[in-house]
Amino acid sequence: MQTFKPVIRWWTIVSMRIPAHFSETLEVREDRLVYIKGIFNKSEVVIPFSRITNYSADQNVFDRIFGLGNFKVETAGSNITPELNLIGYSYKLRDLLAHALERDNR
Repeated sequence: MQTFKPVIRWWTIVSMRIPAHFSETLEVREDRLVYIKGIFNKSEVVIPFSRITNYSADQNVFDRIFGLGNFKVETAGSNITPELNLIGYSYKLRDLLAHALERDNR
């Protein structure tokens, strides 16, 4: 299991993503993603890899320098909006998602 937290990006200090560093956690487990959000009121989203249809990764220039990225995870049967919107996470997450989806599709 690996755990990811969003990074505080100094070039986006004006955005309200600073509290996200302290309130969001993404765990990549053997067969699923577990996204936990909140400080006082906790919410949890569990997505099995078998339900993930696709994901997208996005990086700007500064994100590429520091190895960060934004991710959208979409699941089967979800509506138009992505199931998870992950902003400012380590780009290593992309490799883990690709590997997990490849393994799950076999």
